[in-house]
Amino acid sequence: MGHLAPVVFSATAGGAVFLLEWQQLPEGSWGAEVAWMEWNGLQWQGRRQRVMAEDITRIEGQDYTRVPRRRAKWPR
Repeated sequence: MGHLAPVVFSATAGGAVFLLEWQQLPEGSWGAEVAWMEWNGLQWQGRRQRVMAEDITRIEGQDYTRVPRRRAKWPR
């Protein structure tokens, strides 16, 4: 079975999202790539977004040790 990304709370997404990756921006600050599923009334749609680290809050009980970290260029 594959690795499932841990969950965090995102103010931008308005709820729980999967934390896919930490990304260090060129000036040294950190952001994150997050993903979640949304129901549009007819079907589920996957959403993926970059947010600043300040946007997310850790959730107790989640293991964040395996979340990849890399230098990134924003905007993508």
